[in-house]
Amino acid sequence: MPQDPRSVTLHNGVAMPSIAFGCAFGNWVDAKRFQGFLPEQAWRALSLALDNGYRAFDGAHVYGTEDILGTLLGQRFATGALSREDLFITSKLAHPAAPPHIHISHLRTWDADKVPDITQRLHDDMMRTLEDLRLGYVDLLLMHWPGPFENQDAAFARAARKTIWQTFVGLYEKGTARAVGVSNFSVAHLQQLIEDVPELRPMVNQIEFHPYCRDTALESFCQEQDIVVTAYAPFASGAFGMLQDPVLVAIAEQHGANPGQVVLRWHLQRGRTVLPKTSKVRRMRQNRELFGFELSEAQLQAIDALGAGEARRTCPDPAAIL
Repeated sequence: MPQDPRSVTLHNGVAMPSIAFGCAFGNWVDAKRFQGFLPEQAWRALSLALDNGYRAFDGAHVYGTEDILGTLLGQRFATGALSREDLFITSKLAHPAAPPHIHISHLRTWDADKVPDITQRLHDDMMRTLEDLRLGYVDLLLMHWPGPFENQDAAFARAARKTIWQTFVGLYEKGTARAVGVSNFSVAHLQQLIEDVPELRPMVNQIEFHPYCRDTALESFCQEQDIVVTAYAPFASGAFGMLQDPVLVAIAEQHGANPGQVVLRWHLQRGRTVLPKTSKVRRMRQNRELFGFELSEAQLQAIDALGAGEARRTCPDPAAIL
Protein backbone atom coordinates (compact mmCIF):
# COMPACT_ATOMS: atom_id res chain seq x y z
CA MET A 1 0.00 0.00 0.00
CA PRO A 2 1.15 3.61 -0.46
CA GLN A 3 3.26 5.09 2.31
CA ASP A 4 0.95 7.96 3.19
CA PRO A 5 -2.49 7.26 1.74
CA ARG A 6 -5.19 9.83 2.38
CA SER A 7 -7.69 7.16 1.42
CA VAL A 8 -7.80 3.42 0.83
CA THR A 9 -9.76 1.57 -1.81
CA LEU A 10 -11.98 -1.22 -0.52
CA HIS A 11 -12.21 -4.44 -2.50
CA ASN A 12 -15.52 -3.31 -4.05
CA GLY A 13 -13.86 -0.14 -5.40
CA VAL A 14 -15.24 2.34 -2.85
CA ALA A 15 -12.67 4.88 -1.63
CA MET A 16 -12.61 5.27 2.17
CA PRO A 17 -10.76 8.13 3.89
CA SER A 18 -7.81 7.03 5.99
CA ILE A 19 -8.76 9.33 8.87
CA ALA A 20 -12.27 9.54 10.31
CA PHE A 21 -13.53 11.28 13.42
CA GLY A 22 -14.79 8.92 16.11
CA CYS A 23 -18.31 9.59 17.40
CA ALA A 24 -18.31 7.50 20.61
CA PHE A 25 -18.32 9.82 23.62
CA GLY A 26 -18.28 8.67 27.22
CA ASN A 27 -16.25 6.56 29.62
CA TRP A 28 -15.68 2.83 29.80
CA VAL A 29 -12.13 2.64 31.18
CA ASP A 30 -12.41 4.46 34.54
CA ALA A 31 -14.53 2.61 37.10
CA LYS A 32 -14.54 5.67 39.39
CA ARG A 33 -16.71 7.66 36.98
CA PHE A 34 -20.02 7.10 35.19
CA GLN A 35 -19.51 4.30 32.69
CA GLY A 36 -21.52 4.58 29.53
CA PHE A 37 -22.02 6.84 26.54
CA LEU A 38 -22.33 10.59 27.02
CA PRO A 39 -23.74 11.91 23.75
CA GLU A 40 -24.05 15.43 25.16
CA GLN A 41 -20.28 15.69 24.71
CA ALA A 42 -20.69 15.24 20.96
CA TRP A 43 -22.40 18.55 20.15
CA ARG A 44 -19.39 20.82 20.36
CA ALA A 45 -16.80 18.22 19.36
CA LEU A 46 -18.59 17.18 16.17
CA SER A 47 -19.36 20.78 15.26
CA LEU A 48 -15.70 21.71 15.69
CA ALA A 49 -14.60 18.65 13.72
CA LEU A 50 -16.77 19.74 10.79
CA ASP A 51 -15.44 23.28 11.06
CA ASN A 52 -11.87 21.95 10.99
CA GLY A 53 -12.15 19.85 7.87
CA TYR A 54 -13.29 16.41 8.98
CA ARG A 55 -15.61 14.84 6.44
CA ALA A 56 -15.50 11.19 7.54
CA PHE A 57 -17.29 10.21 10.74
CA ASP A 58 -17.38 6.83 12.46
CA GLY A 59 -20.60 6.27 14.40
CA ALA A 60 -22.86 3.49 15.61
CA HIS A 61 -26.48 3.01 16.53
CA VAL A 62 -25.44 2.31 20.12
CA TYR A 63 -23.46 5.53 20.62
CA GLY A 64 -26.52 7.76 20.76
CA THR A 65 -24.77 10.46 18.74
CA GLU A 66 -26.15 9.82 15.25
CA ASP A 67 -29.04 12.23 15.84
CA ILE A 68 -26.54 14.92 16.84
CA LEU A 69 -24.38 14.30 13.77
CA GLY A 70 -27.47 14.27 11.56
CA THR A 71 -28.63 17.61 12.95
CA LEU A 72 -25.23 19.23 12.42
CA LEU A 73 -24.94 17.85 8.90
CA GLY A 74 -28.47 19.01 8.09
CA GLN A 75 -27.62 22.56 9.10
CA ARG A 76 -24.71 22.54 6.66
CA PHE A 77 -26.78 20.90 3.93
CA ALA A 78 -29.34 23.68 4.36
CA THR A 79 -26.79 26.45 3.77
CA GLY A 80 -25.05 24.63 0.93
CA ALA A 81 -21.81 24.43 2.93
CA LEU A 82 -21.79 20.63 2.50
CA SER A 83 -23.22 18.09 0.11
CA ARG A 84 -23.79 14.40 0.77
CA GLU A 85 -21.00 13.52 -1.64
CA ASP A 86 -18.49 15.38 0.55
CA LEU A 87 -18.99 12.88 3.38
CA PHE A 88 -18.09 9.35 4.36
CA ILE A 89 -20.41 8.14 7.13
CA THR A 90 -19.93 4.85 8.95
CA SER A 91 -22.45 3.21 11.25
CA LYS A 92 -22.57 -0.07 13.14
CA LEU A 93 -25.43 -2.37 14.11
CA ALA A 94 -25.80 -5.52 16.22
CA HIS A 95 -24.10 -4.46 19.43
CA PRO A 96 -24.71 -7.15 22.07
CA ALA A 97 -26.15 -6.39 25.49
CA ALA A 98 -23.54 -4.56 27.54
CA PRO A 99 -22.31 -5.68 30.98
CA PRO A 100 -24.58 -4.45 33.80
CA HIS A 101 -22.16 -1.76 34.99
CA ILE A 102 -22.24 -0.04 31.60
CA HIS A 103 -25.29 2.18 31.25
CA ILE A 104 -26.62 1.31 27.80
CA SER A 105 -30.28 0.60 27.06
CA HIS A 106 -31.59 -2.60 25.53
CA LEU A 107 -33.26 -0.34 22.97
CA ARG A 108 -29.84 0.11 21.37
CA THR A 109 -28.26 -3.27 22.20
CA TRP A 110 -29.47 -6.84 21.89
CA ASP A 111 -28.28 -10.41 22.00
CA ALA A 112 -29.16 -12.53 18.99
CA ASP A 113 -30.74 -15.21 21.16
CA LYS A 114 -33.06 -12.66 22.81
CA VAL A 115 -34.78 -11.20 19.73
CA PRO A 116 -37.57 -13.00 17.86
CA ASP A 117 -36.37 -12.04 14.39
CA ILE A 118 -32.75 -10.99 13.83
CA THR A 119 -33.31 -9.74 10.29
CA GLN A 120 -36.31 -7.62 11.28
CA ARG A 121 -34.43 -6.12 14.23
CA LEU A 122 -31.56 -5.17 11.93
CA HIS A 123 -33.88 -3.54 9.41
CA ASP A 124 -35.60 -1.61 12.21
CA ASP A 125 -32.29 -0.44 13.68
CA MET A 126 -31.02 0.52 10.23
CA MET A 127 -34.10 2.66 9.67
CA ARG A 128 -33.64 4.35 13.06
CA THR A 129 -30.00 5.06 12.22
CA LEU A 130 -30.90 6.60 8.85
CA GLU A 131 -33.66 8.65 10.47
CA ASP A 132 -31.22 9.93 13.10
CA LEU A 133 -28.58 10.76 10.50
CA ARG A 134 -31.20 12.29 8.17
CA LEU A 135 -29.57 10.32 5.36
CA GLY A 136 -30.77 7.87 2.76
CA TYR A 137 -27.74 5.63 2.99
CA VAL A 138 -24.47 5.18 4.84
CA ASP A 139 -21.09 4.77 3.21
CA LEU A 140 -20.00 1.89 5.43
CA LEU A 141 -22.06 -0.42 7.64
CA LEU A 142 -20.32 -2.67 10.17
CA MET A 143 -21.44 -5.60 12.33
CA HIS A 144 -20.47 -4.13 15.70
CA TRP A 145 -19.48 -7.34 17.54
CA PRO A 146 -19.37 -11.01 16.50
CA GLY A 147 -21.86 -12.06 19.18
CA PRO A 148 -23.10 -11.79 22.77
CA PHE A 149 -20.40 -11.46 25.41
CA GLU A 150 -21.79 -14.23 27.64
CA ASN A 151 -23.01 -16.70 25.02
CA GLN A 152 -21.80 -20.31 25.42
CA ASP A 153 -23.44 -21.80 22.31
CA ALA A 154 -20.86 -21.65 19.53
CA ALA A 155 -23.16 -23.15 16.89
CA PHE A 156 -25.87 -20.60 17.58
CA ALA A 157 -23.37 -17.72 17.53
CA ARG A 158 -22.06 -18.79 14.16
CA ALA A 159 -25.56 -19.17 12.72
CA ALA A 160 -26.53 -15.74 14.05
CA ARG A 161 -23.47 -14.11 12.45
CA LYS A 162 -24.45 -15.72 9.15
CA THR A 163 -27.97 -14.32 9.40
CA ILE A 164 -26.70 -10.86 10.31
CA TRP A 165 -24.19 -10.85 7.48
CA GLN A 166 -26.75 -12.06 4.94
CA THR A 167 -28.96 -9.16 6.03
CA PHE A 168 -26.02 -6.79 5.58
CA VAL A 169 -25.45 -8.19 2.09
CA GLY A 170 -29.08 -7.42 1.29
CA LEU A 171 -28.70 -3.84 2.53
CA TYR A 172 -25.53 -3.50 0.47
CA GLU A 173 -27.19 -4.82 -2.67
CA LYS A 174 -30.02 -2.29 -2.26
CA GLY A 175 -27.55 0.57 -1.83
CA THR A 176 -28.50 1.29 1.79
CA ALA A 177 -24.78 0.88 2.49
CA ARG A 178 -22.10 1.54 -0.11
CA ALA A 179 -19.77 -0.89 1.67
CA VAL A 180 -20.11 -3.42 4.49
CA GLY A 181 -17.73 -4.89 7.03
CA VAL A 182 -17.33 -6.09 10.58
CA SER A 183 -15.88 -4.88 13.86
CA ASN A 184 -14.12 -6.78 16.64
CA PHE A 185 -13.80 -9.97 14.59
CA SER A 186 -11.04 -12.49 15.24
CA VAL A 187 -9.43 -14.68 12.58
CA ALA A 188 -11.78 -17.53 13.51
CA HIS A 189 -14.85 -15.30 13.21
CA LEU A 190 -13.72 -14.08 9.79
CA GLN A 191 -12.90 -17.56 8.54
CA GLN A 192 -16.33 -18.83 9.54
CA LEU A 193 -18.13 -15.88 7.97
CA ILE A 194 -16.26 -16.16 4.68
CA GLU A 195 -17.04 -19.88 4.58
CA ASP A 196 -20.72 -19.41 5.48
CA VAL A 197 -21.42 -16.49 3.12
CA PRO A 198 -18.80 -16.79 0.35
CA GLU A 199 -20.57 -14.44 -2.04
CA LEU A 200 -19.36 -11.33 -0.21
CA ARG A 201 -16.52 -11.13 2.28
CA PRO A 202 -16.20 -8.16 4.64
CA MET A 203 -14.47 -5.08 3.27
CA VAL A 204 -13.33 -3.73 6.65
CA ASN A 205 -12.54 -5.12 10.10
CA GLN A 206 -12.55 -2.35 12.72
CA ILE A 207 -10.66 -3.45 15.83
CA GLU A 208 -8.99 -2.00 18.91
CA PHE A 209 -5.46 -1.38 17.70
CA HIS A 210 -2.76 0.80 19.23
CA PRO A 211 0.93 0.41 20.12
CA TYR A 212 0.02 -1.55 23.27
CA CYS A 213 -2.61 -3.71 21.55
CA ARG A 214 -1.56 -5.52 18.39
CA ASP A 215 -2.65 -8.78 16.76
CA THR A 216 -0.21 -9.61 13.98
CA ALA A 217 -1.96 -12.85 12.98
CA LEU A 218 -5.29 -11.06 12.59
CA GLU A 219 -3.74 -8.21 10.66
CA SER A 220 -1.95 -10.62 8.33
CA PHE A 221 -5.16 -12.56 7.68
CA CYS A 222 -7.03 -9.37 6.86
CA GLN A 223 -4.30 -8.33 4.44
CA GLU A 224 -4.46 -11.74 2.74
CA GLN A 225 -8.22 -11.39 2.33
CA ASP A 226 -8.05 -7.75 1.17
CA ILE A 227 -9.93 -6.62 4.26
CA VAL A 228 -8.93 -3.13 5.44
CA VAL A 229 -8.03 -2.89 9.13
CA THR A 230 -9.38 0.19 10.88
CA ALA A 231 -7.90 1.05 14.27
CA TYR A 232 -10.32 2.26 16.89
CA ALA A 233 -9.02 3.61 20.20
CA PRO A 234 -5.73 4.47 18.44
CA PHE A 235 -4.63 6.32 21.60
CA ALA A 236 -5.92 3.55 23.92
CA SER A 237 -8.78 5.87 24.93
CA GLY A 238 -6.33 7.74 27.13
CA ALA A 239 -5.48 4.65 29.18
CA PHE A 240 -2.10 3.20 30.23
CA GLY A 241 -0.27 6.52 29.86
CA MET A 242 0.54 5.38 26.35
CA LEU A 243 1.14 8.83 24.87
CA GLN A 244 3.83 9.41 27.51
CA ASP A 245 5.73 6.30 26.45
CA PRO A 246 9.44 7.24 26.10
CA VAL A 247 9.67 5.52 22.70
CA LEU A 248 6.81 7.56 21.27
CA VAL A 249 8.03 10.77 22.89
CA ALA A 250 11.54 10.33 21.46
CA ILE A 251 10.30 9.61 17.93
CA ALA A 252 7.97 12.61 18.12
CA GLU A 253 10.84 14.90 19.11
CA GLN A 254 12.86 13.70 16.13
CA HIS A 255 10.08 14.78 13.75
CA GLY A 256 8.90 17.92 15.52
CA ALA A 257 5.57 16.19 16.06
CA ASN A 258 3.58 15.06 19.09
CA PRO A 259 3.24 11.41 20.22
CA GLY A 260 -0.36 11.26 18.99
CA GLN A 261 0.72 12.24 15.49
CA VAL A 262 3.44 9.59 15.60
CA VAL A 263 0.89 6.91 16.55
CA LEU A 264 -1.48 7.93 13.76
CA ARG A 265 1.36 8.09 11.22
CA TRP A 266 2.46 4.60 12.33
CA HIS A 267 -1.05 3.29 11.64
CA LEU A 268 -1.19 4.85 8.19
CA GLN A 269 2.25 3.62 7.14
CA ARG A 270 1.31 0.11 8.26
CA GLY A 271 -1.74 0.27 5.97
CA ARG A 272 -4.42 0.81 8.58
CA THR A 273 -7.05 3.55 8.73
CA VAL A 274 -7.61 5.39 12.01
CA LEU A 275 -10.35 6.95 14.14
CA PRO A 276 -8.89 9.70 16.32
CA LYS A 277 -11.24 11.67 18.57
CA THR A 278 -10.67 14.80 20.61
CA SER A 279 -12.60 17.82 21.83
CA LYS A 280 -9.64 20.20 21.40
CA VAL A 281 -9.37 22.18 18.16
CA ARG A 282 -5.57 22.14 18.20
CA ARG A 283 -5.53 18.34 18.47
CA MET A 284 -8.16 18.00 15.76
CA ARG A 285 -5.93 19.88 13.38
CA GLN A 286 -2.78 18.02 14.42
CA ASN A 287 -4.50 14.65 14.00
CA ARG A 288 -4.98 15.47 10.32
CA GLU A 289 -1.46 16.87 9.81
CA LEU A 290 0.23 13.55 9.18
CA PHE A 291 1.62 13.90 5.70
CA GLY A 292 4.52 16.27 6.29
CA PHE A 293 6.75 13.63 7.86
CA GLU A 294 7.47 9.94 7.45
CA LEU A 295 8.61 7.39 10.00
CA SER A 296 11.63 5.26 9.17
CA GLU A 297 11.36 1.49 9.15
CA ALA A 298 13.43 1.39 12.33
CA GLN A 299 10.97 3.76 14.00
CA LEU A 300 8.01 1.71 12.80
CA GLN A 301 9.59 -1.44 14.21
CA ALA A 302 10.30 0.30 17.54
CA ILE A 303 6.59 1.16 17.83
CA ASP A 304 5.62 -2.37 16.75
CA ALA A 305 7.77 -3.71 19.58
CA LEU A 306 5.71 -1.85 22.18
CA GLY A 307 2.90 -4.32 21.56
CA ALA A 308 5.01 -7.47 21.49
CA GLY A 309 3.71 -8.70 24.85
CA GLU A 310 0.19 -9.40 26.02
CA ALA A 311 -2.30 -6.94 24.54
CA ARG A 312 -3.54 -4.21 26.85
CA ARG A 313 -7.16 -3.58 25.93
CA THR A 314 -9.79 -1.00 26.82
CA CYS A 315 -12.60 -3.17 25.39
CA PRO A 316 -13.39 -6.90 25.67
CA ASP A 317 -11.14 -9.35 23.83
CA PRO A 318 -13.05 -10.43 20.69
CA ALA A 319 -11.26 -13.79 20.71
CA ALA A 320 -13.20 -14.65 23.87
CA ILE A 321 -16.52 -14.41 22.01
CA LEU A 322 -17.68 -17.71 20.58
